[in-house]
Amino acid sequence: MSSPKRRRVGPCHGTTTTTADSQPPFIPADLLVEILARSDTRTIVRGAATFKPIRRAILGPAFHRLLAPRAGGFDRALLLGASCVFQEGRPRDIFFQEQRRPFSFETFDSELLSFYEPMVSRGCLIVIHRRGQISAEVRVVNSLTGHVTRVKRTGSAAAAIYPRTLLAVGDAGPSFQLLVADKNLVTSIFSSEHGKWGDKVQTKLQPNFIRTIPNRLSPPLVLGATVHWLCKEKGIIALDVSTARAMVIELPPKCFSQVSGPKGMDKGLLASSADGRLSLLVAEPRVVSMWTLSAAAASWSRQVVIHRQAIIGREAPGCVVRFLPFGERSGTVMLQMEGVGLVEIDLGSREARVLSDKFKNIGSPYYSKLELCLHETDFLTLVGSITKNMKRF
Repeated sequence: MSSPKRRRVGPCHGTTTTTADSQPPFIPADLLVEILARSDTRTIVRGAATFKPIRRAILGPAFHRLLAPRAGGFDRALLLGASCVFQEGRPRDIFFQEQRRPFSFETFDSELLSFYEPMVSRGCLIVIHRRGQISAEVRVVNSLTGHVTRVKRTGSAAAAIYPRTLLAVGDAGPSFQLLVADKNLVTSIFSSEHGKWGDKVQTKLQPNFIRTIPNRLSPPLVLGATVHWLCKEKGIIALDVSTARAMVIELPPKCFSQVSGPKGMDKGLLASSADGRLSLLVAEPRVVSMWTLSAAAASWSRQVVIHRQAIIGREAPGCVVRFLPFGERSGTVMLQMEGVGLVEIDLGSREARVLSDKFKNIGSPYYSKLELCLHETDFLTLVGSITKNMKRF
């Protein structure tokens, strides 16, 4: 004969609660899906691993529609990894996150960097060109699918004087748009969907338009339909591709006054804030700071991202810093610190770590001994790929 359930007096008004054979409260599956749609990537993946009905719902189009409005904020899980080549050494992958393993796609072959120089990367796409050759052809590589698109500049396309810019980026497929601009911001856009260049477009310039060309190593920043280039210490050029209008954004007052480094080297890096506003990262003597433009584009505000001492465990006020590509989806900032090596900063958590101490030599202002490209993905592609690989369990 089974023993009776034990009962105890509750803390209020003599109520009783059952402790044996108690069950957690029942939560309907549709409510769980709603909760997961508002959770971070790791929680969604763990939820998909619980049982098949939830996994089936996450794979369905209704869940993807719930995820579509997600915008703003950084998600560390969207950073898949980074590849690099240093001086004349062998190309290699610096790191790859655990979430990259479930991808069933052909992955990026870092050996490509032995023969091709990375020019710009965004999302899962990397623009490269053959080393040692002045060629009109570049290649756009999808690091998730391995798909390569050859892009040749024809007579109908503008000259590529400004750093090339990836506009629309489709992670799951080879879809992209590549913008080139000459010194007067006459632009052309190559569409992978149509397989050809569009017509040249003459940009409307302000009277105070600056003629300083960005450094070749200065990565552009795309916010919506606007491309931003940091033109050394002269200002920021903002080109609205949808209206073919360009304006000059003044830099924060004296933002580079304390920054040391070789003449001609960029002293900052364009980035976006968590809510999608234009920002400028600056390596000051004792801190890495971030200036963010107000929503009305009227003023800049400054915040300290991290102290240098928190990165390397000591003060290093005279240490030269070269910024490397920014991961707009994960909020990752990569930089090279003279005498320290390769450093990764997470703008979301404001934490940093030294990835390698083998990249201590900065190089010249116009030539970096370290070439690096980031691999990121979008939320839907990541979750869809991981959950599909769970089907076999």
